[in-house]
Amino acid sequence: MSSRRWVGAALVALSLGAAGCSVATSATDGTAPEKPAKVEAIQGKNVKSVTLTEQAEKRVGVETTTVTLVSGALNVPYAAVLYTPDGGTWVYAVAGPRKYVREQVVVANVTGSVGEIAVLSGGPAAGTTVVKTGVIELYGAELGVGK
Repeated sequence: MSSRRWVGAALVALSLGAAGCSVATSATDGTAPEKPAKVEAIQGKNVKSVTLTEQAEKRVGVETTTVTLVSGALNVPYAAVLYTPDGGTWVYAVAGPRKYVREQVVVANVTGSVGEIAVLSGGPAAGTTVVKTGVIELYGAELGVGK
């Protein structure tokens, strides 16, 4: 992908992230509004966990799938793969109820008639549940876009 297209894609991704996770839900009991995403540092890692409220998860439309093992290679839907500005490739693994953690992957190949499967040479184990829809919004929340 050309650098101009990549920068454009990154800007769209960040704006979508801000739209998906920047508005607090209203509280009706007089307490402070609940934030849609709780972001927490993970000791020993350079990534943070993102826990969404039930309402935020519905708004974002989070959908998940599992990492599969096909012919000895890990496979995920290509839509599950996040490319960061530094060229890193990642997926968001499910770490608990509505809790997600970014994990690095190595994309060996993209297959399928329209490139819908990412074949990984490194990443989470087969059977790991990962996000396939809502990845960009989770990344935006993790980075604090829109604050």
